[in-house]
Amino acid sequence: MSKKCLINVEGGLGKNVMLTAILQEFKEKKGYDELYVISPYHDVFKACSAVTDAFPPMQGTLYQELVLDEDCDVYWKEPYSNQRFIKKQCHLFEAWAEELGFELDKPGNEYVPLLDKVAEEYPAVRQAAEQKLAEWHDNFCFVQFNGGQSPLSPMQDQNGNPIPYNDHQEAIKRNYFKGAEIVRLLKEKYPDTIVIHFALPNEPAIEGTEKIQVPYLTYHLLAAKAKAIVCTDSSLQHLSTGVNDNITVIWGETRPEHFGYECNNNVCAQNVLNSQPYFKPLGVSPSIVRMPEPEVVMETIMQEDHK
Repeated sequence: MSKKCLINVEGGLGKNVMLTAILQEFKEKKGYDELYVISPYHDVFKACSAVTDAFPPMQGTLYQELVLDEDCDVYWKEPYSNQRFIKKQCHLFEAWAEELGFELDKPGNEYVPLLDKVAEEYPAVRQAAEQKLAEWHDNFCFVQFNGGQSPLSPMQDQNGNPIPYNDHQEAIKRNYFKGAEIVRLLKEKYPDTIVIHFALPNEPAIEGTEKIQVPYLTYHLLAAKAKAIVCTDSSLQHLSTGVNDNITVIWGETRPEHFGYECNNNVCAQNVLNSQPYFKPLGVSPSIVRMPEPEVVMETIMQEDHK
């Protein structure tokens, strides 16, 4: 008889993508033959070969039998509630492993997301990526400087009016407000290169960039061909890591030792009150986050190019 498990996952796109990095090891160490996931980003998990199937939340008829199955272990765990993670003593992957009841084989920041079935599972996504590659070839970069919004969020209110982006409500101490200068420097370094701005329609536009409206998993396929990727601690980082070796991540209040990847170029803000726990009831850290200057970010990119 097959040993099964069902994991309920909440949170944003980046957090859901991150979980794919440790699912194969979890499955093997716990001895599961079948692994199922409930998630608002169920499409992410369908693109992970460690997952048998995935379902959207609040669709109980799809997975009620699994929940009631005596041979199926059901997990509803929140890594953000892990005591070590709250106190900034471990990576999110390590917190997740503790909550799921197993131990990782290596440090958390050495894992990368596993989205190895995107092209197979989603022909429309593959086609969208192929169309863009035919247009751009390998002459493009990706940037993302704002985050916090879910790509599943409505872009219009009930009356059809656009919903404005509120950067003070979103990831204010992760957002990078000198992105236009980064874009200018990128275009100096890579003349005639197209700079694609990974952003939702209501987020601020940046001169010299293009926004494209494609399914977010398309970026995973396109990232492999990008000349460079520059982003903050948000979903583009997670969608791209593992398929591109020139990713520069600008870190503000969050830190790469908790949310990042060793394989990326991690450029950290100064003056961050690193003693403030990851505990939402405390609110935003009182420290003034001094983000890296654009020239420092570009120096990191150029060093990577010379390797």
